[in-house]
Amino acid sequence: MSSVALILITLVSGCSSPGASANSATPSTSATASPTPTVTKTVTLKATPTPSTIATKGSYKADLAALGVVPDNVTSFADFMKQQVCEETGTSLGASVRSVGGNPTSGGVDGVRLAVAYFCPQKSKEVESYLDYFKK
Repeated sequence: MSSVALILITLVSGCSSPGASANSATPSTSATASPTPTVTKTVTLKATPTPSTIATKGSYKADLAALGVVPDNVTSFADFMKQQVCEETGTSLGASVRSVGGNPTSGGVDGVRLAVAYFCPQKSKEVESYLDYFKK
C-alpha cells in the first residue's frame, strides 16, 4: 500500500510542477493599453415650483378655520381632501374638484386650493383648470 501511495504522490507532485502552472510569473510580452475612462455627468433638473393660488399660514387647521371650516377631526378631513384632490387624476380629478369645490362645508373652491397648497402643490395648474368651471 505504501508503494501505491508513493506512486500517487509522485504523479500528483509531477502535475503541480512550477513549469506546468498556468499562473506563471513571467511577464507577457504584448502590452495592452488600458481604456480611458469616460466620465458621465448626470444632471437632475429641478422642477419650477408651482406657486400656490391661496395664501397659507403654515397651519392647515388655522387656514381651514379662516375659511369657516372646523372639522371634528382635522387629520381625517385632510386625508379626505388628499384622496379627493391629490390622489385623483384625469376626469376623476375634475369630477372630484367640482364636487368638493361646490361644497361649502369643505371650504368650497378655496378649500380645494388650500388642500392643493398643503398636500399636492404640483397639481396646482391642473386643479385650477378644473376650478375654472366655477367662473362660468
